[in-house]
Amino acid sequence: MDAKKVVDKLEHDLAHFMIKELCKNDPEKRSKPEMYKYKGLSINVDPDSKEQEKTVSVRIGSLEAEFKIDSCEKNSGGLSPEEEHVIKLWLGQSDNNGNLRLIFNKEKKIIKPKIIPFDLEHIN
Repeated sequence: MDAKKVVDKLEHDLAHFMIKELCKNDPEKRSKPEMYKYKGLSINVDPDSKEQEKTVSVRIGSLEAEFKIDSCEKNSGGLSPEEEHVIKLWLGQSDNNGNLRLIFNKEKKIIKPKIIPFDLEHIN
């Protein structure tokens, strides 16, 4: 599966997870207009990053925060403490964390074709 499709699915999953977690105590909050901002959240993963620790950026409306994939800690940015807590919970889930790690690993893998001299083709 290509990285764009994985990120699209993760965005969808995070949006639904945030709405579910933030409305857990007050189910009526789900129908309030403020919950729609989570439907448009975006996740940005930069597999070409030269940083040792890989990060993922989550943008909700005009606010954005960057989280470390390994430790799930906030690296920088400014979301509400409640939103940051929910994102850390989501990142801590092995499926989500594993999918983000796969994006970095797939992008780094470069498949080098075997080069066989013409006179040695019959050996394989």
